[in-house]
Amino acid sequence: MSTFDPAWLRLREPADSAARASVLERLLKTALPAREPLSIIDLAAGTGSNLRYLAPRLGGSQAWRLVDADADLLAAVSDHLAAHGWELADDGRLAQGHGVRARIATEARDLARDAVPADADLVTASALLDLVSGAWIDRLAAACAASGAAALLTLSVDGTLAWEPVAELDGEVRALVNRHQQRDKGFGPALGPHAPQAAVAAFERHGYGVETAASPWRLGPGDAQLQQHLHAGWASAASAVAPDREAAIHDWLAHRMDLLAAGIGSVEVGHLDVLALPGG
Repeated sequence: MSTFDPAWLRLREPADSAARASVLERLLKTALPAREPLSIIDLAAGTGSNLRYLAPRLGGSQAWRLVDADADLLAAVSDHLAAHGWELADDGRLAQGHGVRARIATEARDLARDAVPADADLVTASALLDLVSGAWIDRLAAACAASGAAALLTLSVDGTLAWEPVAELDGEVRALVNRHQQRDKGFGPALGPHAPQAAVAAFERHGYGVETAASPWRLGPGDAQLQQHLHAGWASAASAVAPDREAAIHDWLAHRMDLLAAGIGSVEVGHLDVLALPGG
């Protein structure tokens, strides 16, 4: 199963927060049961960025269970909360801040192989669905249906990569990256840009009402560090799919990096957020 560099998670967090579809969060807050604490499971939680974003928007008293295969990332949750202005009890299990009181538990679990936990009021995940298979999404929807949990699944890529200014190789690189995103990431053949619609179909089969909303990254020259990281990753992915095109892709990357160094260049990275509510 894929794990992620903490530096990459830290770099992308502001872009994630700016992109998320607030309309779905408002619908979710209205639909959740009026009880405290509200129980929430966060899948592939990493260092807790989803908690830091979503908890203040839900408000009140909450109990979070952060699940990830990487125990080292989970061990850093308390430090990241403190760095974002939360006050923590000595054991790091109770956090207060931003109008929220949250009890936090962490669990190292291989989500690719183990049962998907869903015994909560809400199951949430960010930037996960495009890494998994259709069969895994079916397991997730079935687990949520069995417990009656709502699901908020955010920042799944939808295949959109649109650059400004346009370069000759953009379309080819986009197609190769989308092909690479469908390689096995540890969960079986990944859905990549097809993941949001697969999630919609899976939850609807289990009787859920499903809403979607776009949540694109719109990155400009002020996001140069994140853009540099992304472009290097895209070039590597495209070259892995089409090694015979490596030289041309390297030239494309050099052109994009030159633009960024000159304070020029923007890119839109398409994502889709999915909200699934039980009861249709």
